[in-house]
Amino acid sequence: MAQRMNGNPFGSAVENLEREFGRLRKQIRSQGRSLEKRLEKGRRQIEKSRREIETRGRKQVTSLLEDLRKQPVVKRAQALRKDAGKQIESGVENVLSLFQIASKRDVARIDRKLRTLDKKLAGLEQAKPRRTASEERAAASA
Repeated sequence: MAQRMNGNPFGSAVENLEREFGRLRKQIRSQGRSLEKRLEKGRRQIEKSRREIETRGRKQVTSLLEDLRKQPVVKRAQALRKDAGKQIESGVENVLSLFQIASKRDVARIDRKLRTLDKKLAGLEQAKPRRTASEERAAASA
C-alpha cells in the first residue's frame, strides 16, 4: 500500500535496484584497484626477473668468451690473424716502395720535419734585424 501511496508502485524496487547498483559499483571499483595493484606488483616482479636474467646472461657470455680465448684453436687463429696482418703490412710497404709512394707514416714523419723547420725559420726571421729602405736600395744595387 505504501508503494501505491507514493504514486509509484515500483518505488521500493527501484530503490533496491539503485542500492544494489551502488554496491556493485563500489565492489567493481574495489576489485579494479585490487587488480591494478596486483598488475603493478606483477610488472615489478617481471622487471626484477628481467634484470636478474640479463645480469646472469652477461656473466655467462663473459665466462664463455674467456673460456673460448683459452682454447688452443682460438689462440692459433689469433696468432694467424696477427701474422697475416704483418704480412699484409709488409706487402703494402713493398708495393709502396716499388712505386715510390710515401706511406702514411712517411707523410707524417715529413710533416713533423716541415713543422720543425717552419718554427726554426720563423725564429730566425724574428731574430734577424730589419733593413731600412736605404739598406735595401744599397743591397739591390750591389
